[in-house]
Amino acid sequence: MSSLLESIEKEVKRRAYETMVDCLQSDQGQGEEAIEEFQHGTRAFYRANDEYVPHWQGESRAAYELIYGDLRQIEAHINAAAEDLLREISRDIVQIWRKIEEQQ
Repeated sequence: MSSLLESIEKEVKRRAYETMVDCLQSDQGQGEEAIEEFQHGTRAFYRANDEYVPHWQGESRAAYELIYGDLRQIEAHINAAAEDLLREISRDIVQIWRKIEEQQ
């Protein structure tokens, strides 16, 4: 009887872990989609920047250059945070798969 209970407990834990993996993989996919959309937006911004900004002069150009620098820094921070997040999710998925293997 205890063998049956242990078997059931292992199966329940395995299924719970598999559900966790499914959720994390979904989160990972959504994160990748969000990053892709963000990068699409930045590419559009840079295309517009290359097309229009070379013609600007004076105070408007100087003010824009300050904003442009800030945007580049924000972009770098977002990309770094996104990479860290996706790497952490991948690490969590691997750890959960190890727990699943332990249950077998």
